[in-house]
Amino acid sequence: MPFRREVGRNSLRRWSILAALALVALAPTSARAAEPGSWLVVTESGAASAASAVPGARIAPGIRVVDAKRASRRQLRRMPGVRWVEPNRRFRASSVEAPSDPLFGSQWALQSAHVPGVWRTTVGGEVTVAVLDSGIDFANGELNQNLWTNGGELPGNGADDDHNGYVDDAHGADIVNHDGDPADGFGHGTAVASLIGARGDDGVGMSGVGWRVRLMPVKVLHDAGWGTTATLIEGLRYALAHGARVVNMSVNGPDRSLALEQAIGDAEAKGALVVTSAGNDGRDRDQVASYPASIDSPAIITVASSDRSGGLGYASAYGRSSVDIAAPGADVLTANLGGGYSARSGTSFAAAYVSGTAALLASVRPGASGAQLREALVASARRAGSVAGVVAGGQLDAAGALARLTGQTQAAPAPAPAAKKKKAKPGTKARKRARRAHSRAHRKALSKQRQAVRRGR
Repeated sequence: MPFRREVGRNSLRRWSILAALALVALAPTSARAAEPGSWLVVTESGAASAASAVPGARIAPGIRVVDAKRASRRQLRRMPGVRWVEPNRRFRASSVEAPSDPLFGSQWALQSAHVPGVWRTTVGGEVTVAVLDSGIDFANGELNQNLWTNGGELPGNGADDDHNGYVDDAHGADIVNHDGDPADGFGHGTAVASLIGARGDDGVGMSGVGWRVRLMPVKVLHDAGWGTTATLIEGLRYALAHGARVVNMSVNGPDRSLALEQAIGDAEAKGALVVTSAGNDGRDRDQVASYPASIDSPAIITVASSDRSGGLGYASAYGRSSVDIAAPGADVLTANLGGGYSARSGTSFAAAYVSGTAALLASVRPGASGAQLREALVASARRAGSVAGVVAGGQLDAAGALARLTGQTQAAPAPAPAAKKKKAKPGTKARKRARRAHSRAHRKALSKQRQAVRRGR
């Protein structure tokens, strides 16, 4: 009797197999055409599954690869002993120089700035970049994965746990409304943050310069796009107090502030680098100042915008003494507030590329000061394209900056670069010409002395 019952179960199982195969044979061709190439069928351990009767390869105990032309996912799921069915998905070779982000091919600026060459060494580590701007879109999946977290705050409990004056500032602060929700209502901050640190090589959207940096949104601009000196100072104070190594300030104003200069001095003392936009008025910063870009400090690097050809971006400010470097900022792909992507132009976005690069450098040399990061960025800039003649350095070269920084010994750091020169005073050009002439005469005299020595031998 037990033997007969076992035979009965096998008979029922065989009938189930035949029924399933019949369904496969009757499946419409048009429906199967939309399926992926093959399925991974996972069966119950020890089960004589119907899936084993469908042509396919056994790749592991209880796992078979089944041709999608022979059975749909739904049909395979109905077979006895099948635990689950999933597509046999494709994987791509992981290449840091060609990430899986589908819009990477449209991001000409990354290639122009030689950023992919740095990704072989670092993608950002845990370096915190404060974005002093209009806030950030917390719903953006490429940004919220890279948000900085305030370890001293318990989110959502309605208390100021770390006693810094901001309640529930788990991922940044809103200086304008004095709360812990720096949500973007303007879009500018989201765009800037996406260039600095959109999650890279995740198969989604675009790639930021630093794939794994920590973005600290500090809202210093109202939703109409304007802020005050007070919000900027308080925002910088917040960023420095919470360990920001790089501070992006893509903002400009016409008036000098001694209070803001003092705050920048605090950034210098803490070893942070402040990245500022040169402005979009097309003016020569050697002659017409703009702030904070024109503040004289080795902790500040001021950035002009360049285009695809290596020329100055449309309406970008410039200055052979007062603007340190140029970076891509003409028609660069950015993330939009609320979703999607668009091309934007301006020195705000050029500054973002420099901030992202500085974060990559800081991840490799955590002990480097802001002045040392600035020196590496400016000294390695490529003297190419017409922009090279209108800024102190040249075009951003991320790979070159990394090579220069890593060539410095940690035991004997390179000296901080000289502070940026202020607007030339009357008579300065004449004195410079005289010094150059004296230098040429001195070199000529030395050359004659060497020649005389050689003839004497």
